[in-house]
Amino acid sequence: MHLEQWLKIYEEILRDFGFSKERDEESAKLIAELGRNKLLDSSVLECIRGKDVAVIGGAYENEKIKEDFVITAGKAIEKVSLIPSVHVTDLEEPLKKLLELEKEGCILVIHAHGDNMHRIKEVVPRLKSFVATTQSKPFDRVYNFCGFTDGDRAVLIAKKFGAKKITLYGFDFEKAEGTKLKKLKWAKKILEIEGCIPQKSS
Repeated sequence: MHLEQWLKIYEEILRDFGFSKERDEESAKLIAELGRNKLLDSSVLECIRGKDVAVIGGAYENEKIKEDFVITAGKAIEKVSLIPSVHVTDLEEPLKKLLELEKEGCILVIHAHGDNMHRIKEVVPRLKSFVATTQSKPFDRVYNFCGFTDGDRAVLIAKKFGAKKITLYGFDFEKAEGTKLKKLKWAKKILEIEGCIPQKSS
């Protein structure tokens, strides 16, 4: 997905949820200010290229993972016993888990949005390095790889950085209620647009 296409979808999401673009951009500036020399260049994600990649979402329930290269999304990390190669998150997991992942060599991709500035302030000073992302306009080493939830963003990152094959585990777009279900519907729509999950024929 090109950035221009994503930004149009992003504007629709802002309207649908009543989110603040200004808050999203404030959060992106905050992660840049607190991150400074900790911000990794996106080239570190070239390790994905040519790999058969498993992307694990929040509905994961101990399915057997065949792939050696694993990307986890958000709270899915609390359901797996392995250390992924990449972890994509907006910081809802415990700080202890994030520090453990970093220590074990996992690349952290941390997303800044309007509602997680308190977590950015808490977590970023404790980390040594990470890739920073925003859902608004990217700048410097704060990237926009597209995607709305941790799950669909993780899949789009795998695709953008040249995964040979992407297999989804724990992606259930109906297993939620209220706002969470609404977010999952957008995640599904985005992945359908990208051809990462089959579209239902109408």
